Amino acid sequence: MQTHSITLGMNIPNAGTVTNQMWIDFLNVTVLASLEYATITDAIGIYKGTLEKSKVISITTEDPAAVNALRQVGDAYKQQFNQDSVMYAVTAVPLLQFT
Repeated sequence: MQTHSITLGMNIPNAGTVTNQMWIDFLNVTVLASLEYATITDAIGIYKGTLEKSKVISITTEDPAAVNALRQVGDAYKQQFNQDSVMYAVTAVPLLQFT
């Protein structure tokens, strides 16, 4: 089992930031339509020496289709908000339990 995550910076190059309403719209239109499950975490990142608010979307899965959907969400975010990049990370999960 692995956790796959994308980190989305909220700064828009030369155009301010992704507002809360813009994020909610992206969440409703793109994320909810693409992913059956996910954890979304608020974060602060550093990109090119500048602090920026960020969102981390994570899924724990063995399903390649779910991973592909997550990566497509990242691609859509890059396009919609003129991002230079989206960080993608994979972490091994040796044990997963719901208690």
